Amino acid sequence: MCVVTGASYASFYLGKSKGLSQRVVTQGPTTVAEDSDRNGRPDRWTTRDETGLTLSIATDRNGDGRPDRQEHFVGGSRLVRVDLDEDFSGRYDRYDSVTREGHVILTHYDRNWNDAPERWVQRGGSGSIVSEWTDADENGAPERYREFDRVGRVTEEGIDADGDGLYEVERFFNGQWADGSRPETIEHDDDRDGRFERREIYEEDGHLSIVQLDTNGDGVRDLMRFLNADGSIRKEGHDRDGDGDFEEWRYPSGTGVRVGFDVDDDRDIDRWAAPGPPVGWCAARCRTDPPR
Repeated sequence: MCVVTGASYASFYLGKSKGLSQRVVTQGPTTVAEDSDRNGRPDRWTTRDETGLTLSIATDRNGDGRPDRQEHFVGGSRLVRVDLDEDFSGRYDRYDSVTREGHVILTHYDRNWNDAPERWVQRGGSGSIVSEWTDADENGAPERYREFDRVGRVTEEGIDADGDGLYEVERFFNGQWADGSRPETIEHDDDRDGRFERREIYEEDGHLSIVQLDTNGDGVRDLMRFLNADGSIRKEGHDRDGDGDFEEWRYPSGTGVRVGFDVDDDRDIDRWAAPGPPVGWCAARCRTDPPR
């Protein structure tokens, strides 16, 4: 065992007594190196402050004589952070923040050691990833955000390609689908104003089934299209008064577009413009406006 002072002795003078200077020496943190496997090289380094409280413990996991894991403590015993050298390059590239219960709650990755993490991960109590942010250009504005479920499947993903802090694309995934990599819903902020103007909803087989649009930029969807598997429009709804309910519906058919109106916003068509509803729609209960 050997002792190395982590900070040099600091000396200073306090007054004079009977013409003689009085020198006071203050000792800084001290590091003790240990050779736990008795191979002749230290593999554990414990640093304590002047009162004997543990500040950090570094260990050498791969036996190359250099520490690659360092635990940091407050109060001498509570672990607050763990630094890791995952590629054993001699520099720490991962930093884990630890809760009072000892769980890793947040991880930062800095693979190029420039103090600008390119990825940080939030973890749950079991250590599984809850969410992550990726900042590839290391400008402080993540280009991608993702959330995960308990078994590690992605449930949500946000993309900020221009790094302005606003997601232009946000994807939502259905954890019950066989192919968890295919999104169920995609929202687009095409004009980069922080509000999504277009929402796409997909079926499990991957075909686009519904498109919702905010055509006037007021934050309320006012146009909705239901699509067939071949991409053609099955029906189209319009919200003319901006109340969030679609009071006009258009149905393309072989004989032209049929238009129906939901007057009382109960999501049921109350009347039809001439020439009436599509064939087989409703029989006697449908009301059709006379031709104009």
